[in-house]
Order: sequence, then C-alpha cells, then structure tokens
Amino acid sequence: MTFVVHRRPQSTPARRPQPAAPTLISLAVCGALAAWPGVPALAQQPATVRRDGTPLAGDPGGRPLLGRLAADVALVPQASRAGSIQVTLDGWIIGTAVAPTSRDGHDLALRRDEYLRSVPNGRLVARLVKGALVDSVEQRDGWYHVRRAGWVASRALAGLVPGGIPTAAGTDSTGGVDTTDVRSGVLRRPVRLYHGPDSPAAGLLEAGVPIRVTARAGDWVRVEAAGWVRASELVQAGGQTVSGVTAADLRAAPDEWRGRVIRWTIQFIALQTADELRPDFAPGQPYILARGPAPEYAFVYVVVPPDKVAAVQRLQPLDSVTIVARVKSGRSTYLANPILELVDLVP
Repeated sequence: MTFVVHRRPQSTPARRPQPAAPTLISLAVCGALAAWPGVPALAQQPATVRRDGTPLAGDPGGRPLLGRLAADVALVPQASRAGSIQVTLDGWIIGTAVAPTSRDGHDLALRRDEYLRSVPNGRLVARLVKGALVDSVEQRDGWYHVRRAGWVASRALAGLVPGGIPTAAGTDSTGGVDTTDVRSGVLRRPVRLYHGPDSPAAGLLEAGVPIRVTARAGDWVRVEAAGWVRASELVQAGGQTVSGVTAADLRAAPDEWRGRVIRWTIQFIALQTADELRPDFAPGQPYILARGPAPEYAFVYVVVPPDKVAAVQRLQPLDSVTIVARVKSGRSTYLANPILELVDLVP
C-alpha cells in the first residue's frame, strides 16, 4: 500500500521546482536510502512482529511478562541487549480494565487481562496481562491511550536494520539483530511520488515516512510506503484474507463475519470426529479442536476438508499453527465458540 498525501494550498510562495523529475526522485528517495545499514538514523525504522502471541517483557530477561503481541504490529527499535530489542508499545485500552497506580513510575495498572488496540475498538495490537504497568497519554470516551516500553526477542521481529539500533550499556553490539531486510529507509524530506519514471506526479510523501524498495530502474526506485487511510476510502478486493480479527469479534457479529476468509494463528489440541452431540457439524466430520487466535486463547473449532486431513494428522498437540480459514459461524450452538472451515495451513 502506498501512502499518498496531497499538499494543501499554502499562503507562502511555492518552492522553486527542481529542473527535472528524475533529479528530485533520485536525490530525495535514493538519497534517503543511502542511510541503509550502519547509519544510526535508521534506528527509527519500524520493525514488525513476525507471529501472533510474541511475548513482550519488562526487561531483556523476559520478566515480568507485560503481554503478548499480535502479528504484523509495527514497533520502533530503540536499543538492543543480549538478543532482545527495546520497543515502545502504543495503543488504546478500555478504561474499566485499568486502575490508577504509582508503582515504578507508571500511573496505570491492568485490573485484568485485556486487549490493547490501535484505536478505540480498532485493530488488535496486544493482549496485556493483569498487573502490567502502563503510562497514560490521554483519555477519550471511556478509553485510555497508553504507552509502555518493553523488550521483545530480536528473532521475533522482521525488518530490523543491522547497525541502526543503539546498543544498551554493557552489552554486545549486534543484539541478535535480524539482518535479512536491507531494502528499507525513511524519507529525509518531502518527496513527490510518481506513477512511473518520467510520468506525472501522483502526490507527495511526507518526510519521515518509512518506505521499502521493491524495484529499481536506473535512477528510479519503486517504493512501498507505510501509512494509514480511512477504511471508507478503500474498495475491498474479492476474497481478501483478513487478519487482526479476534474470536470475540466473531462472537459479537456472527452474521457479519460468516463467509469471510481470515488468517489466524491457533494452538492445535486435537483432530476430532463430530458425533450427534455436535449439531453444528455433520456426523463423522473431522474437525480441529484448538485455542486461539493468539494472543486470545478461546476454544475454536476448525472443520477439516478431506484433502487436508493428512496434513492435519501430522500436527502435534500444542503445536502453534497459522491457518487460512472461512468463517462458518461466529458462535457454536452450545458454547458460543467460533467455527471455521480450513482453507489452508500456512508453512
């Protein structure tokens, strides 16, 4: 997804245009990418969580456990120590889940396990545990905007840039940083975005926008840019897989989610066969009994089609497995657990 911001009219005189579009894009975008591995400015390059349920801890040793992160959450690395990366978690939590405190310099404590979301009632960011301490930023309509610094294993993050993360005092310089992604950068200055080399400008990318290079052509690079747009501005592609959905979301609006294809990481418990006591299944139908999605651990049923039975039989109890599945029902008849139909097991 490309994040495009059109410049609003200004009362001040416009800047003198550059003599040629290639000059602008090569100096601004490629110049920004010159800050690849080894340049401290890239310490602000976000990394993303690889898997659902990734632990977030209060110190590099893994204690105390603050919560578990959802997959694909963007976090900005701040320091490294002993194979762990320090990050700051930011999101919104319902006000009834927190209570005032003055412990260890924080002002809120979790009354219970509760979800942290990107915006009120928005996408799942993490599941924080009872007793976790956080810092309040603002309040709005019964929700708290909170932040908390914590530590996550470096191997759990994708997109870390080697050499761009400060090392915490008294530790090694690498911190176990994943060095597989070297195509990322952050724009130094506002840059025009073009549909293609030497084509008309399509808009403007603001300074500080994280980008990823996907192709090169001479002095030009094609980029993906991280950003947000309102959901109402998008047209959903047919059959698109949805992630970041919780079991609670399915239970709350079963009709809305029926037939949608979702991506979940679940904990496999057993492959079972339906009997007459399971009215939601055909007799003899194989299904997975599981818990999930991480970091939520409700019971989930996943109907297994005949061509997937052999693959499921190879799973071991308590294996963590990512699935793509179609929602059959958000609430089973007796226990109100989601029922999915397996589309594929993700390697």
